Amino acid sequence: MKNDFRRPVLAAFGGVLMLASAGMAAAFVGPDFRATLSGSNVPGGGDSDGWGRVRFEINNSTHRLCADLEVRSIAEVTSAQIYRGREGQQGEPVARLERPRDDDSYDCKQIGDALAQEIESNPTAFYVAVNTTEYPNGAIRGQVNPAG
Repeated sequence: MKNDFRRPVLAAFGGVLMLASAGMAAAFVGPDFRATLSGSNVPGGGDSDGWGRVRFEINNSTHRLCADLEVRSIAEVTSAQIYRGREGQQGEPVARLERPRDDDSYDCKQIGDALAQEIESNPTAFYVAVNTTEYPNGAIRGQVNPAG
């Protein structure tokens, strides 16, 4: 008899917790961005058979950037960064990404309010570049676009 009362109460409490968690998760979701990386996007030429992709999100309230980077058919990665710059132009680095050690990486970092707003308002003014031991000035690169 005792258990008959507890089960509905516990089920209701669990449902409330799930709804509260879903609401919190939705509040922290920010805009998504992506870039398709290839050697042909590197000014002056990069790794012709290298390719990759990056997808990242910026949390609007904390200005935290979380990036999922995947690379294939390139030498050992020495750096991966987001740069301010238009297609075909060299730019300045604005955020370092975790180097993929096994062709994949995921990390999060604070980028500040001004940079977060700049990327959100004009994503195509940024690109992602990956440098390797074989191509220290750029193996693969891709312009940032909204993911939606």
